[in-house]
Formats: sequence, structure tokens, C-alpha cells
Amino acid sequence: MDISKYRKDFPILNAEDGPTYLDSACMTLRPQQVIDSIMEYYTKYPACGGRSVHKMSWQVTEGFEMARDSLRRFLGAEQTSEIVFTKNTTEGMNIVANGLGLKKGDKVLTSDKEHNSNVVPWHHMAKYKGIDYQVVPAKDNYYFDLEALKGSIDDRTKLVSIVHTSNLDGHTNPVKDIIEICHDKGVRVLMDAAQAAPHKELDVVDLDVDFASVSAHKFCGPSGMGALYGKYDELKNLIPTYVGGSTVVSSSYDGYKLLPPPSCFEAGL
Repeated sequence: MDISKYRKDFPILNAEDGPTYLDSACMTLRPQQVIDSIMEYYTKYPACGGRSVHKMSWQVTEGFEMARDSLRRFLGAEQTSEIVFTKNTTEGMNIVANGLGLKKGDKVLTSDKEHNSNVVPWHHMAKYKGIDYQVVPAKDNYYFDLEALKGSIDDRTKLVSIVHTSNLDGHTNPVKDIIEICHDKGVRVLMDAAQAAPHKELDVVDLDVDFASVSAHKFCGPSGMGALYGKYDELKNLIPTYVGGSTVVSSSYDGYKLLPPPSCFEAGL
């Protein structure tokens, strides 16, 4: 493999004082193609996608939906209506946390190798909603303990929220086994796929995961862009966190009617 061929795509690596960059687990560098696409959007398509009826608006809408389909294929989803655009993985995790309608006493489980974005939302829900947030400890301080998971799930358990590949040590959890155990017990699974998406070939259908969240800045995309995958029937039952422009069929001072997924989750521009 000719590494220099790929380095040429990244302007910062071709600078005279270009860095030796070892922080891609936090944020990847952006290739020129991504930078050019962003500049093209701002210079050629200053329009409201999905709202206006003029040519530029239609072009933005078309590009928007092409990007959605690219993400669908990237994640292995069956239909574009299962792909919700978000700001990042964190927002996707919070959309699910706030949208499930969890009540006092409902239990949520995670592993002990989670990013803050899969810990803080559950502490927050415990503080303000009274949910029971519990952690399944690793086996031998490293491996995910499937037997401990089985023992932790009871009739109060509503969700297991699990990292696919850890940002802490790169460990990959046996997510397919975890999902199978949870589904056998009627429990949904939310997957933090932020680190898996750049390095693993994800297939959300094969995994049978209910929800999965990713960030574009982890795989050479722009900051402020991410996606939440959700099985369509699950998305239909999820309560949107934000509502307003772009999320409704109609609205008045007497009420409103939401658009179907994914639009009902994509408030504003």
C-alpha cells in the first residue's frame, strides 16, 4: 500500500510543519474532498432543503437524501427512513434515552467500558426520572461478562445500552451475543458505534440491533454531523426530543401533527 498516495488527500499532512497525528480515536483529519464538498455547499447551495420550492432547495434536498442513503449502505440498514441525521453520537444516544418514555424504577444496563456519552445520560435519567441505572462489570477486568448480563436482566429492564468497540482500550464487545440475550428477554439494545464505524464492517440488520449511533468526525467526515439508526418500528414509537420546523406535517395554535420518521427527529435546519 502506498501511504503517500492517501496522505496527499489531507492538506494538514502536506504542510511544511505537518503533524504526526495519533488522535483519530477522538477526531479524524479531513481529506480535501470533504473540505471541497463543504465549501461547495456554502458557495453554491444557500437554500433550505426540504422546505422551499426553488431549484437550489431541491438540489439541497436531493443531496441530503443521497447522503442519507450513503449512511444507510454504510451501516447496512434496509431503508433510508431508518437513518436519522444528528449532530453526533452523543445526540443520538440522548434521543433514545429521552424518547423511550422511561419511568421511575425502569432499569437500564451498560458495561463498565463506556464513553461518557453512554454514562451521563443514564445518570441524568436516574436523577430526574428515577430510573435504575446499573453497570455490568467486566470479567477479569477486561472481557464482557455475558452470564453477568443474563443475571442482571429482570422484568424492570427496558434497555441495554452498550459500546461496540471501546474508545478506552479498543476492546470489541460480543455485541451479537449481547443482542441475542437481550431480545430473548424482550429487552431493546442501543449500540454506541462511534469507534466501530471507522474500523469495522457494520451490518445493523445482521446484528439485529434496535438502535445504533455514530459520528461523522470519527470517519473523516465533518464535525457536527452524525446519525442514529433505528429499526423503523422502534423509531415510530420513540418520542422526539426536539420538535419544531421540519418535524411537522402541520401546526397551529390548536395543535400539531408530526411527520413520520426520520423527519420528526430532525428539527430545524
